[in-house]
Amino acid sequence: MQIRPSQSGFTLIELLVSLAIFTIVITMAVGTLLVLIDANAKAQNIQTTMTNLNFALDSMTREIRTGERYYCASAAGSAFQGSQDRQDCDSTPGEFLSIIEGGQSLTAGAPADQHRIEYRLNGTAIERRVCTTSTCSDPWLAVTSSDIVITDLNFYVTNSARLSGSGDTLQPIVTIQVSGQAGEVSGLDTSFSLQTTVTQR
Repeated sequence: MQIRPSQSGFTLIELLVSLAIFTIVITMAVGTLLVLIDANAKAQNIQTTMTNLNFALDSMTREIRTGERYYCASAAGSAFQGSQDRQDCDSTPGEFLSIIEGGQSLTAGAPADQHRIEYRLNGTAIERRVCTTSTCSDPWLAVTSSDIVITDLNFYVTNSARLSGSGDTLQPIVTIQVSGQAGEVSGLDTSFSLQTTVTQR
């Protein structure tokens, strides 16, 4: 009499159950991976935005801190009328700021007392103009990158009047508010809102 060894295997039901469990686990793992990839892309967008905005704001604050004769207005069309002009935007914010540069590193060659640097919001970008002529007809150049959409740029300027012997000892103060969105990846745009305050050195 010949005895055959018993060979047991998986039944069809066991294979189907195993395959279903495997599919669920893989689906969850892929979903988690996609969430991590999206989070990483968003983090990179935020990092790029903050780096660019920090560079732009650092440049602006450095020039404002060392400048003088601040002229703030609601729009660039209402620009200053002369080199001595000063104007506050204390209750209503302005979108245009013009200052006399503290030195002549950027405005070298400009007429005496006309070394102006100007900032404005144009569409979705912050722009700067360095004036080298008395009419300040120099081109505006963007200081923020194209993947950043600036929706608001507000300047609040107080105490822009010249210090005098009549008891006016308050330093000019400029507060800058910037808000907008950043991101090159669709659906991963990041909103931001920044504020900084600068006092004249």
